[in-house]
Amino acid sequence: MEKRCFFSIHPETDERSKAMKRGIMGVVWAVLVFILFSFPALAAGYPEKPINILIGYAAGGSTDLTTRALAAEVSNILKQPVICSNQVGASGTLVLARTKTDKPDGYTIYNAPTANFCRIPHLQAVPYDPLKDFTFIMQYGLYQYGIVVAADSPWKTLEELLDYAQKNPNKIKYATSGLGSGQHLVMEYLAKRYGIKWDHVPFAGGTQAVAALLGGHVQVVSQTPEWKEHVLAGKLRLLVVCTDQRMKAFPNVPTLKEKGINFSVHSGLAFMGPAGMPKEVVEKLQNAFAQAMKSKAFLEAMDKFDLPTAYLGSEALTKLIHKDYQETGELIRSLGLGLKK
Repeated sequence: MEKRCFFSIHPETDERSKAMKRGIMGVVWAVLVFILFSFPALAAGYPEKPINILIGYAAGGSTDLTTRALAAEVSNILKQPVICSNQVGASGTLVLARTKTDKPDGYTIYNAPTANFCRIPHLQAVPYDPLKDFTFIMQYGLYQYGIVVAADSPWKTLEELLDYAQKNPNKIKYATSGLGSGQHLVMEYLAKRYGIKWDHVPFAGGTQAVAALLGGHVQVVSQTPEWKEHVLAGKLRLLVVCTDQRMKAFPNVPTLKEKGINFSVHSGLAFMGPAGMPKEVVEKLQNAFAQAMKSKAFLEAMDKFDLPTAYLGSEALTKLIHKDYQETGELIRSLGLGLKK
């Protein structure tokens, strides 16, 4: 009986197959070589078009104005327009979701507090992985925080405010620039420690939060120093500073720790982009921002809000964020803080 085979390989067919495989491998290697060498070439010519900086907070606040001051100087340094735009929402985290779709080429980057990577992800759901989805470029300063009331309010000290809040549940509304922010965390910590019930009113930015206090819509604002000029003008009263050190403009106002409350918040002002940015592009941006920090306009913007400059390059900032993410998560869990959703 004749045996049949369903497949047979002829010598000429085998040779054609081998030649085809060699051709495919050649194309693959050519593509890999092109990618390998094109990235440094693109980075060497960077920037060749305008750079976009997306800000997660409303116009007029400390994050917005310091970013714009730096952007103007970086534009002069890199010889390309640097365009700033505000995309607000979700305590500054909404804009960071773009890291999933924006190209990691250095033409779209973000300004966001380091707290959006170290603290907020432990307190609420965020549309990104704080440690894997970003290239951290540099930090240029530190936020300050304070609890402020109207100058004609009955509370002249933090103790008086806390005493009233304890005796009058849900009578106080306080404003911040967002859920899960450092200023929100402070108020929730105080509420938990002293058995207080008060209502949180979040806004898109610090300027709007302060405006709510000035307009009598809330009784307290816990916020970065968008309130500074109003305190100096006698319209508002600063009760306490929520960072570790007293503020330069208000040397007589104590910190929480000086009040016997062992709690403080901190966060840096920083730039980042999508994960996978070329090292050469990161270095160009990092160095340009570092140079821009010397400009008069930038220093004036920082002084307007009493924010200290604090430079960290890409490598140091990345290490800090990873470290703070772990430590802050442990702190929040140990306090058992559950923020209002």
